[in-house]
Amino acid sequence: MSAKFWFYPQPDGRRLVEIDLGEDLGELFSDWDIDAVDGRSMDGGIFRSVGRGNEMVTIQRDRMLLGEEVAAKLWALQNHLDRGYNVAFSADHTKSSAIPVIVEPTSLQTSITLGPDTFADMWGYQPPTTGERYVLMTGGPGVITEIIKADTVNITRTSGGSLNLDGSIVFTYDRPVFCRWWRSWPMLKRPQADVGKNIVTNEGGRLWSLNLRLTTNNAGLFASHPGGTLEEWAMVTDIITGEDLVPFGATLDSFDASPKHGAVSLVGSYRPNYFKLG
Repeated sequence: MSAKFWFYPQPDGRRLVEIDLGEDLGELFSDWDIDAVDGRSMDGGIFRSVGRGNEMVTIQRDRMLLGEEVAAKLWALQNHLDRGYNVAFSADHTKSSAIPVIVEPTSLQTSITLGPDTFADMWGYQPPTTGERYVLMTGGPGVITEIIKADTVNITRTSGGSLNLDGSIVFTYDRPVFCRWWRSWPMLKRPQADVGKNIVTNEGGRLWSLNLRLTTNNAGLFASHPGGTLEEWAMVTDIITGEDLVPFGATLDSFDASPKHGAVSLVGSYRPNYFKLG
């Protein structure tokens, strides 16, 4: 299915804009931008300190099928990104998901417990499906991440549920974790080095091509993670639904700023330490 972008045009962010490329991508790949410093001991030992880690996503489609029509929409997206705001992207909009993991996974575990999809109201509700691959990822510093494969799924939109794996967990996680379909990203920004460069080029006035590089906004993403333990989630399940996990009046960009009126969910109020303030 076709690739899509979603964003809330700033500064007011009062509406959701969806850009459907109408086709698959020509190329999609990612690298990692990691801050790391090595220290060496007198006996030759190497000790590494790892700080910020961001995935750098490259999105390309040569000679877009919808041509000038979608190029005009991407003009507005470029301006939104160049001013420092967020966009969501999925290479297949029918599989988009980014779900908070309720209980932090441990090594050799063969199932994980998920909450509702935080971003379901934005890109629709697509629960994990058997045979698909998903990324588990923490925030920084020292991002921990791995790719898992879904086996059997028992999940609902409002309550979450369990995801059994084809295989087992590699790492033991010591902080909040998101589980997302491995070709979708809910919060991306444009690197400073790329600001002002056209994301769409035109050949001979007829052919239009997309070339865009984005970086994950980990701090913004994990500001939307409710955190807590399974017991703490149970205390709010009667009043928190999948629709409410992205707070009323909040957008992708709300999590980058200090909470304003209506911009903190009940889960966020219950676990304020997972929200970025200031």
